[in-house]
Amino acid sequence: MSKVSFVIAVLVLILSSPLFSDTQHVVAKGETLYSISRKYGVTVNELCSKNNISQSQVLKVGQKLVIPSRELPETETYIVAKGDTFYGVARRHNLTVDELLDLNGLKSSDTLKIGQVLKVPASTTTIASAIMNTPAIEIADPRNYTGKKGDSNLLWPVQNPEVLYVSGKISGVQLSAKKNEAVCAIQSGTVMFSGLYRGFGKVVFVQSQSGHMYVYTGLSDTTVSKGDYITTGKQLGVVGVDSFTGKSQLTFMVFQDGKPIDPAQAPRG
Repeated sequence: MSKVSFVIAVLVLILSSPLFSDTQHVVAKGETLYSISRKYGVTVNELCSKNNISQSQVLKVGQKLVIPSRELPETETYIVAKGDTFYGVARRHNLTVDELLDLNGLKSSDTLKIGQVLKVPASTTTIASAIMNTPAIEIADPRNYTGKKGDSNLLWPVQNPEVLYVSGKISGVQLSAKKNEAVCAIQSGTVMFSGLYRGFGKVVFVQSQSGHMYVYTGLSDTTVSKGDYITTGKQLGVVGVDSFTGKSQLTFMVFQDGKPIDPAQAPRG
Protein backbone atom coordinates (compact mmCIF):
# COMPACT_ATOMS: atom_id res chain seq x y z
CA MET A 1 0.00 0.00 0.00
CA SER A 2 1.36 3.45 -0.96
CA LYS A 3 1.86 6.17 1.63
CA VAL A 4 -1.05 8.16 0.16
CA SER A 5 -3.37 5.14 0.29
CA PHE A 6 -2.31 4.44 3.87
CA VAL A 7 -3.02 8.03 4.97
CA ILE A 8 -6.44 8.02 3.34
CA ALA A 9 -7.23 4.63 4.89
CA VAL A 10 -6.33 5.99 8.34
CA LEU A 11 -8.50 9.04 7.79
CA VAL A 12 -11.39 6.88 6.65
CA LEU A 13 -11.22 5.04 9.97
CA ILE A 14 -11.06 8.34 11.86
CA LEU A 15 -13.99 9.95 10.08
CA SER A 16 -16.25 6.95 9.66
CA SER A 17 -16.61 6.02 13.34
CA PRO A 18 -20.32 5.24 13.90
CA LEU A 19 -22.52 7.67 15.78
CA PHE A 20 -25.29 5.15 16.41
CA SER A 21 -25.16 1.55 17.54
CA ASP A 22 -25.63 -1.11 14.87
CA THR A 23 -28.88 -3.10 14.89
CA GLN A 24 -29.03 -6.90 14.66
CA HIS A 25 -31.74 -8.57 12.57
CA VAL A 26 -32.75 -12.25 12.72
CA VAL A 27 -33.85 -13.51 9.30
CA ALA A 28 -37.45 -14.72 9.17
CA LYS A 29 -39.08 -17.05 6.63
CA GLY A 30 -39.50 -15.47 3.22
CA GLU A 31 -37.15 -12.56 3.84
CA THR A 32 -34.55 -11.54 1.28
CA LEU A 33 -31.62 -9.12 1.29
CA TYR A 34 -33.76 -6.69 -0.66
CA SER A 35 -36.76 -6.82 1.70
CA ILE A 36 -34.51 -6.44 4.76
CA SER A 37 -32.64 -3.51 3.20
CA ARG A 38 -35.97 -1.77 2.48
CA LYS A 39 -37.15 -2.40 6.05
CA TYR A 40 -34.15 -0.60 7.57
CA GLY A 41 -33.65 2.03 4.89
CA VAL A 42 -30.20 0.85 3.79
CA THR A 43 -28.97 -0.36 0.43
CA VAL A 44 -28.34 -4.01 -0.40
CA ASN A 45 -24.69 -3.09 -1.04
CA GLU A 46 -24.38 -1.63 2.46
CA LEU A 47 -26.06 -4.67 4.02
CA CYS A 48 -23.80 -7.13 2.18
CA SER A 49 -20.67 -5.13 2.90
CA LYS A 50 -21.48 -4.89 6.61
CA ASN A 51 -21.99 -8.68 6.85
CA ASN A 52 -19.24 -9.69 4.38
CA ILE A 53 -21.64 -11.60 2.13
CA SER A 54 -22.46 -11.51 -1.57
CA GLN A 55 -25.73 -10.29 -3.07
CA SER A 56 -26.35 -13.76 -4.52
CA GLN A 57 -26.20 -15.45 -1.11
CA VAL A 58 -29.38 -17.26 -0.02
CA LEU A 59 -30.43 -16.30 3.50
CA LYS A 60 -31.33 -18.91 6.10
CA VAL A 61 -34.12 -18.64 8.65
CA GLY A 62 -32.57 -17.66 11.98
CA GLN A 63 -29.48 -16.17 10.37
CA LYS A 64 -28.28 -13.02 12.14
CA LEU A 65 -27.45 -9.90 10.14
CA VAL A 66 -25.93 -6.66 11.35
CA ILE A 67 -27.76 -3.62 10.01
CA PRO A 68 -25.48 -0.67 9.18
CA SER A 69 -26.01 2.36 11.40
CA ARG A 70 -27.60 5.36 9.75
CA GLU A 71 -28.07 8.98 10.79
CA LEU A 72 -31.51 10.61 11.04
CA PRO A 73 -33.03 11.38 8.65
CA GLU A 74 -31.48 8.81 6.32
CA THR A 75 -32.62 10.39 3.07
CA GLU A 76 -34.18 13.45 1.57
CA THR A 77 -35.96 13.91 -1.74
CA TYR A 78 -34.64 15.05 -5.10
CA ILE A 79 -36.99 16.17 -7.87
CA VAL A 80 -35.87 15.04 -11.33
CA ALA A 81 -35.33 17.96 -13.72
CA LYS A 82 -35.05 18.13 -17.50
CA GLY A 83 -31.80 16.56 -18.70
CA ASP A 84 -31.19 14.53 -15.52
CA THR A 85 -29.78 11.03 -15.85
CA PHE A 86 -29.16 8.31 -13.28
CA TYR A 87 -25.43 8.91 -13.67
CA GLY A 88 -25.74 12.67 -13.21
CA VAL A 89 -27.97 12.45 -10.13
CA ALA A 90 -25.79 9.73 -8.59
CA ARG A 91 -22.58 11.70 -9.16
CA ARG A 92 -24.13 14.88 -7.73
CA HIS A 93 -24.96 13.05 -4.50
CA ASN A 94 -21.73 11.00 -4.26
CA LEU A 95 -23.40 7.67 -5.07
CA THR A 96 -22.79 5.01 -7.66
CA VAL A 97 -25.59 4.44 -10.14
CA ASP A 98 -26.23 1.01 -8.56
CA GLU A 99 -26.54 2.60 -5.11
CA LEU A 100 -29.00 5.20 -6.41
CA LEU A 101 -31.09 2.53 -8.11
CA ASP A 102 -31.01 0.30 -5.02
CA LEU A 103 -31.96 3.18 -2.73
CA ASN A 104 -35.03 3.86 -4.86
CA GLY A 105 -35.98 0.29 -5.75
CA LEU A 106 -35.35 0.93 -9.44
CA LYS A 107 -33.72 -1.02 -12.26
CA SER A 108 -31.14 0.12 -14.79
CA SER A 109 -33.76 -0.38 -17.51
CA ASP A 110 -36.06 2.19 -15.89
CA THR A 111 -36.19 5.73 -17.26
CA LEU A 112 -36.37 9.01 -15.33
CA LYS A 113 -39.30 11.36 -15.75
CA ILE A 114 -39.36 15.09 -15.09
CA GLY A 115 -40.90 15.67 -11.66
CA GLN A 116 -40.10 12.15 -10.44
CA VAL A 117 -39.17 12.02 -6.76
CA LEU A 118 -35.94 10.20 -5.85
CA LYS A 119 -34.41 9.38 -2.49
CA VAL A 120 -30.87 10.72 -2.00
CA PRO A 121 -28.57 10.95 1.06
CA ALA A 122 -29.68 13.67 3.46
CA SER A 123 -27.61 16.84 3.56
CA THR A 124 -25.65 17.86 6.65
CA THR A 125 -28.15 20.65 7.31
CA THR A 126 -31.09 18.23 7.27
CA ILE A 127 -29.31 15.79 9.56
CA ALA A 128 -28.38 18.54 12.02
CA SER A 129 -31.96 19.82 12.07
CA ALA A 130 -33.32 16.34 12.76
CA ILE A 131 -30.88 15.79 15.63
CA MET A 132 -31.61 19.20 17.15
CA ASN A 133 -35.36 18.57 17.03
CA THR A 134 -35.19 15.05 18.49
CA PRO A 135 -34.45 15.58 22.21
CA ALA A 136 -34.78 11.85 22.96
CA ILE A 137 -31.54 11.20 21.04
CA GLU A 138 -28.40 12.42 22.76
CA ILE A 139 -25.13 11.92 20.92
CA ALA A 140 -21.76 12.78 22.41
CA ASP A 141 -19.54 15.12 20.40
CA PRO A 142 -16.46 13.01 19.46
CA ARG A 143 -14.19 16.07 19.51
CA ASN A 144 -12.12 16.94 22.56
CA TYR A 145 -12.00 20.73 22.87
CA THR A 146 -8.67 21.85 24.31
CA GLY A 147 -9.62 25.46 25.00
CA LYS A 148 -6.63 26.59 22.92
CA LYS A 149 -7.44 29.24 20.31
CA GLY A 150 -5.56 29.92 17.09
CA ASP A 151 -4.67 32.99 15.04
CA SER A 152 -7.67 33.96 12.90
CA ASN A 153 -5.45 36.25 10.80
CA LEU A 154 -3.71 33.32 9.14
CA LEU A 155 -4.94 31.98 5.80
CA TRP A 156 -7.73 29.52 6.63
CA PRO A 157 -10.33 27.70 4.50
CA VAL A 158 -12.91 30.35 5.53
CA GLN A 159 -12.56 34.07 6.16
CA ASN A 160 -11.55 35.35 9.62
CA PRO A 161 -12.85 32.37 11.61
CA GLU A 162 -12.73 31.75 15.31
CA VAL A 163 -10.09 29.03 15.56
CA LEU A 164 -10.51 26.43 18.29
CA TYR A 165 -8.16 23.46 18.64
CA VAL A 166 -9.54 19.94 19.07
CA SER A 167 -7.58 16.81 19.92
CA GLY A 168 -7.93 13.07 20.34
CA LYS A 169 -9.31 10.85 17.61
CA ILE A 170 -10.01 14.02 15.64
CA SER A 171 -7.01 16.36 15.85
CA GLY A 172 -7.04 19.73 14.18
CA VAL A 173 -8.99 22.98 14.43
CA GLN A 174 -12.65 23.84 14.49
CA LEU A 175 -13.37 26.92 12.37
CA SER A 176 -16.46 29.09 12.71
CA ALA A 177 -17.98 30.28 9.43
CA LYS A 178 -20.81 32.25 7.89
CA LYS A 179 -23.88 30.42 6.61
CA ASN A 180 -23.18 28.88 3.20
CA GLU A 181 -19.68 30.38 3.14
CA ALA A 182 -17.25 29.14 0.48
CA VAL A 183 -14.56 26.72 1.70
CA CYS A 184 -11.29 27.37 -0.15
CA ALA A 185 -7.95 25.56 -0.36
CA ILE A 186 -5.08 27.07 1.63
CA GLN A 187 -2.48 25.17 -0.42
CA SER A 188 -2.29 23.86 -3.97
CA GLY A 189 -2.48 20.13 -4.57
CA THR A 190 -4.38 17.18 -5.98
CA VAL A 191 -7.82 16.15 -4.76
CA MET A 192 -7.41 12.60 -3.43
CA PHE A 193 -11.02 12.23 -2.26
CA SER A 194 -14.23 14.23 -2.45
CA GLY A 195 -17.32 12.68 -0.96
CA LEU A 196 -19.67 12.02 1.92
CA TYR A 197 -18.74 10.59 5.35
CA ARG A 198 -21.67 9.85 7.62
CA GLY A 199 -21.78 12.28 10.51
CA PHE A 200 -19.16 14.61 9.01
CA GLY A 201 -20.92 15.98 5.99
CA LYS A 202 -18.89 15.99 2.80
CA VAL A 203 -15.12 15.80 3.01
CA VAL A 204 -12.30 16.83 0.67
CA PHE A 205 -8.71 15.50 0.88
CA VAL A 206 -6.03 17.53 -0.91
CA GLN A 207 -2.42 16.35 -1.12
CA SER A 208 0.21 19.03 -1.77
CA GLN A 209 3.52 18.51 -3.59
CA SER A 210 5.24 18.51 -0.18
CA GLY A 211 3.23 15.42 0.75
CA HIS A 212 1.00 17.15 3.30
CA MET A 213 -2.62 15.97 3.34
CA TYR A 214 -5.16 18.75 3.92
CA VAL A 215 -8.55 17.53 5.16
CA TYR A 216 -11.61 19.76 4.95
CA THR A 217 -14.60 18.23 6.74
CA GLY A 218 -18.20 19.28 7.40
CA LEU A 219 -19.03 20.62 3.93
CA SER A 220 -22.64 20.68 2.77
CA ASP A 221 -21.54 20.53 -0.86
CA THR A 222 -18.33 20.05 -2.84
CA THR A 223 -17.24 21.68 -6.08
CA VAL A 224 -14.22 19.50 -6.90
CA SER A 225 -13.73 15.85 -7.85
CA LYS A 226 -11.07 13.22 -7.23
CA GLY A 227 -8.05 13.82 -9.46
CA ASP A 228 -8.60 17.58 -9.85
CA TYR A 229 -5.52 19.76 -9.39
CA ILE A 230 -6.49 22.83 -7.41
CA THR A 231 -4.60 26.03 -6.59
CA THR A 232 -4.53 28.08 -3.40
CA GLY A 233 -7.80 29.94 -2.99
CA LYS A 234 -9.77 27.54 -5.18
CA GLN A 235 -13.25 26.86 -3.82
CA LEU A 236 -13.63 23.27 -2.66
CA GLY A 237 -17.22 23.49 -1.53
CA VAL A 238 -19.65 25.16 0.85
CA VAL A 239 -19.51 25.02 4.63
CA GLY A 240 -22.20 22.94 6.29
CA VAL A 241 -24.02 22.95 9.60
CA ASP A 242 -22.28 20.96 12.33
CA SER A 243 -24.35 17.95 13.43
CA PHE A 244 -23.52 18.50 17.10
CA THR A 245 -23.57 22.28 17.56
CA GLY A 246 -26.07 23.26 14.86
CA LYS A 247 -23.69 26.06 13.79
CA SER A 248 -22.00 26.77 10.47
CA GLN A 249 -18.46 25.49 10.98
CA LEU A 250 -15.96 22.94 9.75
CA THR A 251 -13.17 20.83 11.19
CA PHE A 252 -9.85 21.28 9.38
CA MET A 253 -6.94 18.86 9.73
CA VAL A 254 -3.48 18.50 8.20
CA PHE A 255 -1.42 15.30 8.14
CA GLN A 256 2.23 14.70 7.40
CA ASP A 257 3.50 11.12 6.99
CA GLY A 258 0.18 9.88 8.33
CA LYS A 259 0.36 11.91 11.54
CA PRO A 260 -1.66 15.01 12.43
CA ILE A 261 0.23 18.29 12.69
CA ASP A 262 -0.76 21.75 13.89
CA PRO A 263 -2.78 23.20 10.98
CA ALA A 264 -1.35 26.63 11.78
CA GLN A 265 2.14 25.31 10.98
CA ALA A 266 1.17 23.71 7.65
CA PRO A 267 2.52 25.27 4.42
CA ARG A 268 0.20 27.84 2.84
CA GLY A 269 -0.07 29.71 -0.41
